[in-house]
Amino acid sequence: MSIIVPLYNTPKDFLKQMIESVQSQTYSNWELCLADGSDDAHDYVEEVCNTYAKNDSRIVYHRLVKNEGIVGNTNCCIDLASGEYLGLLDHDDILHPSALYEVAKAIEKSADFIYTDEMKFRDMPESSTDIVCKNGFGKDELRSHNYICHFVVFKKSLLEGMAELYRSECEGSQDYDMVLRLTEKAEHIVHIPKILYYWRVHEGSVSMNLAGKQYAVDSAKQALGDQLKRTGELGKVACNLPYETIYRISYNIRKNPLVSVILKGNNRKTNLSSYVKNLLEWTTYRPVEIVCTGLDEAIFRGNDVSFSEKASGEYFIFLTDDCLPLTDMWIEEMLMYVQREDVGCVGPWILYRNHTTCFAGAVLDGQEPSGIHLINRGMPEDEQGYEANMRHVRNTTILTGRCLMIARKRFSELGGFDSEMKGFRDADLCLKSRDAGYWNVWTCFAKIESGRSPGKDVLWKESDAFRKKWSERLRQEDEFYHPLLKALKWM
Repeated sequence: MSIIVPLYNTPKDFLKQMIESVQSQTYSNWELCLADGSDDAHDYVEEVCNTYAKNDSRIVYHRLVKNEGIVGNTNCCIDLASGEYLGLLDHDDILHPSALYEVAKAIEKSADFIYTDEMKFRDMPESSTDIVCKNGFGKDELRSHNYICHFVVFKKSLLEGMAELYRSECEGSQDYDMVLRLTEKAEHIVHIPKILYYWRVHEGSVSMNLAGKQYAVDSAKQALGDQLKRTGELGKVACNLPYETIYRISYNIRKNPLVSVILKGNNRKTNLSSYVKNLLEWTTYRPVEIVCTGLDEAIFRGNDVSFSEKASGEYFIFLTDDCLPLTDMWIEEMLMYVQREDVGCVGPWILYRNHTTCFAGAVLDGQEPSGIHLINRGMPEDEQGYEANMRHVRNTTILTGRCLMIARKRFSELGGFDSEMKGFRDADLCLKSRDAGYWNVWTCFAKIESGRSPGKDVLWKESDAFRKKWSERLRQEDEFYHPLLKALKWM
């Protein structure tokens, strides 16, 4: 593994600690590539590096004629590298002693893109409490924010065919741009749920102060926009303010397809005609078809609204009649994802009337009676969640049939709902979607209100049939449920 470190006026103590953290690795087959663009006032950088290189042949140092910026300096580092895999290390940060060993274990299992958890610190890593525990790889979560960040190692061959390596137009978010491009090509992405990278927070660093580095935000938006162009997806990228580094993509909706809203009657006290009238008043999307029985259609007058006892739409929304939208573009916010060929199921943020969370995605957990853990259940609407996970679109394992959207062709391909799963038909469908290689997406930008009582509400009860069918998966750790966050009960 070649460790890539571009240098520029690096403080002496930081430089020494960075180099020594690489030398302290328990895995020894590494190469440290240093490309130095420091100015004449920081000649000590060259002296320090040459001193270390003289005593350790694995350290490769090159003094640049001039500073090429972080993009140019990083590209020079890559030119120095001879390793089959490249690891990205900032000049003022530190690696855990077992970082490369853990990465090497993943490489032995054919990983071509690996990332780890990290910790931010000021003086000593041992005194830090700012840990960053990450989800497994999710295409939509990565498009929402650069949660992968540090420590990244990837197979050098993934760079082949790229017209440019690090791109100057993405200076400030060049690593985000590279991660987006690499994960497009990688075949086996592995997340190591261990804190193996120490990210130093100091004056002048992006981790300390983003306000003076607006260019980094603009570069990130460009990197995302460029990915949409590469993948043939049309949409607009914006910051989800006030969160400057959380991004919201509004994908174009293609051809204005018919959406069938398939109502399931759970609330026997519901006046169906009144409910549907409220539903349509809070729904901007058209054309829409309401699929149910026993409805007095004569009271409805409106263009592009139809009624049926059998769904004929290109997309289905399964909806219980105790749920009503809180955002009028709720269908558009889900449709923009479900229309993608790589997406299976999509679900919204469901809130109780007391403004606490009913549903924000779910994961498998064999220790739960139902086998399913609800992310951030009961969290107040105004709380942002761990690493602001309630403020961006993310991938999840399971969505609830109280409000779930899926393409008609995908529903058919997956075999629809399994009647033997009874109350777990929705969870079963989502797991079939994941097994087929599709992303399930939870979006915070579509909000639904549940009329049920929070204290008595249960989404999934214990089921022997569900546990039997998915027993092997229940024994594994869910990629979207970090083991440390689970132990700390932070999600």
